[in-house]
Amino acid sequence: MIKLIKNEFFKLFHKLSTYIILLIAVVFVLITNIIYKQYDQLNLNVYYEEIDITEVNNFINNYDPTVDSLDDYVYNLALLDCYNLSHRYDANSWQYQVFMNDYLELDTEYYRELYSSDGNSTKAEELNKELFNMLQAVYTNNWQYFAEKEKSTLENTITEYQEILEEPNLSAAETKEYNKQLFIASAELELVNYRLDNDLIYQDDYLNLAINDIKSNLYALADYYYEENIDASEYEDVIKDYHENKYILEEKIDTKNSNTLRSVIMNFFTEYSFLILVFTIMIAGSIVSDEFSRGTIKKLLTVPHKRSTILWSKYITVLLTIPIIVLFLLICELIIGGLILGFDSLSIPAVIYNISLNKMEVLNVFSYFFLTFLANLPQLILLVTLAFACSTILNSTAFAITITFCGIIAAEIINGFALVYNIKLLDYFVTTNWDFTQFLFGGDSIFGLSIGFSALICLTYLVIMLIITFITFIYKDIKNV
Repeated sequence: MIKLIKNEFFKLFHKLSTYIILLIAVVFVLITNIIYKQYDQLNLNVYYEEIDITEVNNFINNYDPTVDSLDDYVYNLALLDCYNLSHRYDANSWQYQVFMNDYLELDTEYYRELYSSDGNSTKAEELNKELFNMLQAVYTNNWQYFAEKEKSTLENTITEYQEILEEPNLSAAETKEYNKQLFIASAELELVNYRLDNDLIYQDDYLNLAINDIKSNLYALADYYYEENIDASEYEDVIKDYHENKYILEEKIDTKNSNTLRSVIMNFFTEYSFLILVFTIMIAGSIVSDEFSRGTIKKLLTVPHKRSTILWSKYITVLLTIPIIVLFLLICELIIGGLILGFDSLSIPAVIYNISLNKMEVLNVFSYFFLTFLANLPQLILLVTLAFACSTILNSTAFAITITFCGIIAAEIINGFALVYNIKLLDYFVTTNWDFTQFLFGGDSIFGLSIGFSALICLTYLVIMLIITFITFIYKDIKNV
């Protein structure tokens, strides 16, 4: 058996097509890492649109109170102020954010009190003083002023909610709503205190991004904790993201940087699954049929081995190509990716929140890679087995490869139907069961299937394909080949 497997690998690595695919794989790895190198993490400040100052001035100069809205007028006045004050700052600076958020809102309110028929001049004067204090804080680089102001507002809000919740005549619905608002305000206060305690200036870095991500998830988290009869699976991503961002803040480790070697390895099977499938399916789809097309099958069957032994040697060779190509791509990624992106990120662990265990799992990048490889392995094995079976039964490399790739496309359609229409019969299809990555770290199947059920279905399909393949090969007539 071992001698036969060695012979199969000898034939494999004496094919020009093998080296062409390997060369393409290297080029693909190179391109992938260049793209990662050029990729800049999306930051919230990108959403600020550049102010068209000409349009703003035109609106102000041609304002007609009988036609135009006063709200639009005061907003454009405030926008003009913000443009004049902010254009000296970079769009990613905290000062620019202040002008385009807090200052713009306050300045709009100031102009509304100033020009509205029912405006309050005393309130306008108070707003003007507050605007002056904001400017002074910006010009003296006193970001703490805004953090302290936010802290004070949140503390007052929390006190107000707590007092309301102590009222005896509060309905159940009102109690739930105020508890949700109290949860959000308390979480935001915790983030502000974190900023002040750690002297964390408002800027575009991974800690600020973590804070912003947590803030964006607070309303969904409040629903999860306080709403009744909710589908917890809908909140899995929110819960995981919340805890993973909390880990970033606590440990001060950037685990979400997307343009690093670590990130490519963690997304290895997303980036390179197509290459792995092409390489392994081409081998599986040709390893038997090529023997028939070249007429070498007769010579092969004259050796003192059973037909089943010969076929097993070919099948085992096909299975061994899976870890071999994965290892080859991993080595290429480490070398090319390390040279382009640097090796430093490999020291940063993979951090995943396990919902079922309700705890954070921290493991090194290569342990994470190995787990994802094992989780992807059932699908890879089933697909190469399908190609191998078609190659053996049909004696055609082209048909074997085409049928297998058609199967991959059909899998997306079948899974889509199973998910949208909840067709129970499709629970017994292999395509709804072969993705074991969804079970990693406490995850559940999107189709509501258990890991044991999925393993049994995959094993059943594998055995059926192998039985049909071996029976066909053992009893195949090769006289006319």
